[in-house]
Amino acid sequence: MMLENLELSQWVLGSIWGYPVFLTFHSLGLGLLVGLLVVIDLRVLGVAKPLPLSELRKMMPYVWFGFVLNAVSGVVLFMADARKDYYSNSFRWKILSIVVGLVIAVYLNNKVLRENAEETPPLARLLAVVSLASWTGAIVAGRLIAYLSSPL
Repeated sequence: MMLENLELSQWVLGSIWGYPVFLTFHSLGLGLLVGLLVVIDLRVLGVAKPLPLSELRKMMPYVWFGFVLNAVSGVVLFMADARKDYYSNSFRWKILSIVVGLVIAVYLNNKVLRENAEETPPLARLLAVVSLASWTGAIVAGRLIAYLSSPL
């Protein structure tokens, strides 16, 4: 694939530092993104009830920073192994899970974290469960890419 022939892709795969550096940024972004969304999802599900939902809104800029860090490093890592990843069902499952998780994050941010409600609506609780499952699916699928994708 053309992406694999780019100078950046070749550097990522060929240098001693390229892949580890971008994988480290990918992991840091994942920690921010998913770690903070897990905290929000758990609070929506009723954990730590004394903490107002509206206070969790302050974490969203860090969530989006984690997403940007993850997206940029993920694109570079994809470029390095574009052919393998493009044909990988695990990669496709990962991307689908990320999209679902992000849509739910935007919904919860816009509809649930803005309100000062004592109780969360049933839909929000259902979406928090789906969010947790979706981020778990994205992480598992991401790890499985290395083991279930055949080199082309």
